[in-house]
Amino acid sequence: MASYFYLKSNLPIINIKIWPPTKIAYTLKAVDSQNYKDSRLKISAQVKAYDISERVLSGSRQNSGLVLGWIPFWDQDTAFATFKQNADLFTHVSLFWYLLRSDGSVKKYIYAQEDTSIINFARARGVKVLALVANLPDEDEGGDWDAARVNKVISSEAARKKHVTDLVNLAKKHNFDGINIDYEALKGYQKTSFTLFIKDLANNLHQNGKILAVALHPKPRENDPAYSNGSQAQDWEKLAGYADQLHLMTYEQHWETSGPGPISAVPWVRSILDYAKKLIPSYKLFAGVPLYGYDWGGSAKAEGLTYQEVQNLIKRYKPKIVWDASAKTYHFSYIVGGISHAVWYEDDASFNAKMDLFNEISVPNVAFWRLGGEDTRVWSSLRNSP
Repeated sequence: MASYFYLKSNLPIINIKIWPPTKIAYTLKAVDSQNYKDSRLKISAQVKAYDISERVLSGSRQNSGLVLGWIPFWDQDTAFATFKQNADLFTHVSLFWYLLRSDGSVKKYIYAQEDTSIINFARARGVKVLALVANLPDEDEGGDWDAARVNKVISSEAARKKHVTDLVNLAKKHNFDGINIDYEALKGYQKTSFTLFIKDLANNLHQNGKILAVALHPKPRENDPAYSNGSQAQDWEKLAGYADQLHLMTYEQHWETSGPGPISAVPWVRSILDYAKKLIPSYKLFAGVPLYGYDWGGSAKAEGLTYQEVQNLIKRYKPKIVWDASAKTYHFSYIVGGISHAVWYEDDASFNAKMDLFNEISVPNVAFWRLGGEDTRVWSSLRNSP
C-alpha cells in the first residue's frame, strides 16, 4: 500500500501577476527524494521533491491583461465570427441580450437570440461569459437610456432585493459566469441607491460563484457639469469595493448629437484614466476601446459607422484623410447633395496609440465596443502588443 505526503510551501505555484490570456503549460517532475521519519507518528516514507516549470503557449499575448469584447444582439453573427477568429485573445465576452423593462422585469430583447453555441464555444476555450443587462428600452417601448426604470428597482430595499434575485436567476439560467450591469444616464440623486444595489448584487452573485461587471461613464473629476451624462450617479471608489470589473467607457467624447470631433482622443482618455486609477484598483479597471466611427451630416444625429462603412465612404467620395496628431485619430469631410459631412473614426492606428498610452500608465485590461464592426488589423496589433 502506497503512502502519499503533501508538503505545503509558502512559495506560490503560479505568479498571479501573469493574467490570462497568456496561456501557460506547467510541467511537474521529480528532482530529488529523501527518507522521512517521524518516531512520534510512527511514519517512515520516502518523500520526493518536485520542480514545476512553465512555458508560454503560442498564439496568445504575453504579459498581458484581461480582454473583454461585447457581442451585440443586432449584429450577433458578425460579432461572433470576429470572436471565433480571435478567441485566443479574449478572457471575457459580454452578451448584449437583456434589458430592464419599464415594469421592473428583466427580459431578453425582442430580437435577441440566446445562442447557446456562443456560450459553449467560449467555455470550450476558457473564455468567461457575462450576460449584459441594460436600461436601454426595447423597440416596443421606444426612447433612450431610461433612469426612471432603474429608480423603480433600486430606490427601496424591497425593490433592490427583488431585482437582485431576478439578476442572480438570470446568471444561473445559462450558467453565465456573471452579470454585466449597463445602466446609463442615471441622475445624481440615484448615487446612494445605485451603490447599495451594486453592493447587494455583488454579494449575492459572489455567493453563487458569479462575478459582477459594471459599465462606468467617463469623467476626469467629480461634479463637473460637462460630465452630467450619468457619471454623477457612480461612486467609483465605492463601486470598486464591490464589483469585480469596472468597464470605463473611454469613448463618446463626441457623440451622436454633440457635433463633430474625436470619439476617443488620447489626451482625453489619459485624463479619464488618470482619475480612475486614483479610485479603482488596476486589476478591476478596464479601459474601453471604441471600434467605430460617426458621420455628422444634415440630420440632428450623427450616423454610427462600422470601419467597413467608413472605407466605403472613402472609396466613393475620395476625401482627403487627415490624421489629428493630438487626438491620434483620423477624420475627413465630404459634401453630398449640398450638405457637408464630417467623419471621425477609429482604426488600427488610433488603437495602437491608445495601447501605447495604456502601457505607459499601466492600465492592462481593455474592453472593446464592439465586436463585428472593427478594422480587423487591431487583432494582429493586439496579438503582437507588449
